[in-house]
Amino acid sequence: MGNSTGSMFYIFAIFIGLYLIGVIGYQLYKLIRKLLNK
Repeated sequence: MGNSTGSMFYIFAIFIGLYLIGVIGYQLYKLIRKLLNK
């Protein structure tokens, strides 16, 4: 665990992944609610 830049990049990649999942999930949630409200 001596490579601090590698672990920093790993944490950053996980953060970006979670953010994208949240954004996509929110868009799908709005789309499904719009379809169910018909």
